[in-house]
Amino acid sequence: MRTTLMAAAIATVAACVAGVTGAAAKECRPEVEAAFAKQRATKGYRLEVTSASPQGETQMKIDYQTPDRMHQTVTAPGHPAPIETIAIAKWAWGTMGGGWEELKPQFAQSITSHVHETLVAPQPITASFECAGSQSVDGRTVRVYRTEASPGAPKDGQPPLTRTIHVDAESGLPLRNVVAQSDGKAPAVFDARYSYPENIAVDAPIGGPATRAP
Repeated sequence: MRTTLMAAAIATVAACVAGVTGAAAKECRPEVEAAFAKQRATKGYRLEVTSASPQGETQMKIDYQTPDRMHQTVTAPGHPAPIETIAIAKWAWGTMGGGWEELKPQFAQSITSHVHETLVAPQPITASFECAGSQSVDGRTVRVYRTEASPGAPKDGQPPLTRTIHVDAESGLPLRNVVAQSDGKAPAVFDARYSYPENIAVDAPIGGPATRAP
């Protein structure tokens, strides 16, 4: 159960960052692709996600240190303690608050494969993005890109979902990735915020094989 939730959380990020299809008025996808390519060229970043579901709100934080180190913390409905996962190269560890344990190879492979597919070498962006101008957010200028996240006819009378990407105009790095109803009347389905701490680092848990070579 724990390993399934760990992998599912990472997969949610994958689905909401790249690989979606859609249509927009003007093709600005190369600018979005360039922003995420620049992100992958950094030494690492932090991703903080809020996602909504019928069960309640899930919070997830991912610290990613290139080339293949990830520390994920998930706070989910029905789980009294955060679920944490650390993946380094081909190894992975997990805890639900009772102490870290190294995952068995088959489970570690599932986690590290998701890390590779989501963070190291994600699927190409296939959506067509519209350049939606610039705006000031928290004292910085951001470029805004928008696309339909759920192309096709709305379901159950609900407005279509729209994906909005914010890119820092100065650094060229992504700052936010939001999926919400196009009318803005409902809370976001998925709200991811990126930051780039200078001291980001992901290490194996104390007592684990932290110094073991890949």
